[in-house]
Amino acid sequence: MSAATNSNLFTRPAVLRMMAVASVPGKIILLGEHGVLYGQPCLSVAIDLRVGVEMQEGSAATVNGRPLDSRRHTYIKHAIDKYWQGEPLEVVTYSKIPSASGLGSSAAITTASVACLLTLQQSFSPEEVAQRAFAVEYEVQRGGSPNDTSACTQGSAIVLAREKRDHFIWKISRKDRTWYVHSIPAPEMDIVVGVTGVKSKTPQLVKKVRRFVNYSGFARELTQDIGGWVEEGIAALAHSDFVSLGEAMTESQKILHTLGASSPELEKLIQASLRAGAYGAKLTGAGGGGSMIALTDEPEKVAIAIEKAGGKALVTSISREGTKVWV
Repeated sequence: MSAATNSNLFTRPAVLRMMAVASVPGKIILLGEHGVLYGQPCLSVAIDLRVGVEMQEGSAATVNGRPLDSRRHTYIKHAIDKYWQGEPLEVVTYSKIPSASGLGSSAAITTASVACLLTLQQSFSPEEVAQRAFAVEYEVQRGGSPNDTSACTQGSAIVLAREKRDHFIWKISRKDRTWYVHSIPAPEMDIVVGVTGVKSKTPQLVKKVRRFVNYSGFARELTQDIGGWVEEGIAALAHSDFVSLGEAMTESQKILHTLGASSPELEKLIQASLRAGAYGAKLTGAGGGGSMIALTDEPEKVAIAIEKAGGKALVTSISREGTKVWV
């Protein structure tokens, strides 16, 4: 027997590496941003702009071919450090969600990462993903609510509230706070997102509004008013009443502007959308930049108005599917 033949007999079999893939939708807050941090309800929907993450065991910890780095890959690294003890993971990501746009890019990448990690450990469940993804965001951001990660996990429409209601799916607690998450029916509707191109800095905006609320009884009343419009919006959504839902959005925007969460760029796109016939328009997310949303049955017309006003328009709809995983 030749040496070559001998070596073939002892060739090591290929090592099967564990792999998981997750796809997660972005989200928009229809009503309730900032108010949700002060005990008010929040109404959000998942949208058909998605993030994907693939994780596979490898020889080195990388993201898109680069070494895993806490600055570049903050949420991914925190999730891996917190929930993984196996071999190094090679991570590949893709995203249709603009970063720092108020559309849930950080929540989606966190949720997708956690979903992959749980799938690799054969312990995936939507509730477990929502719980653990929020834990990562909460630790990285040093605060916040589980609204975004729950919306990205569940899909469709959710209501976050401090009390248990109809359509309850899970609760999440942190320190002395408990949030109840509800998955509610939602009709088909056209949503146009206007991206300002100005990065939204969530921690700074949250602190800015918090200072106002802490030192002003008027501001505290405004957060309660936000909660009132959320309730109006939930009722309107249940009856497919887009006129009333649009009114709730526009009135909420006036409050957010007063709280200091808006910006000239956002206001320009919002006013352009309303002039183009949108039922309602407002910022989504923390504000200060990022994106606005418009509810309309003429999405092309509103999108053109947003583009003419200097924004980037994205026409989207509700994502019925939340987090999906494959192995």
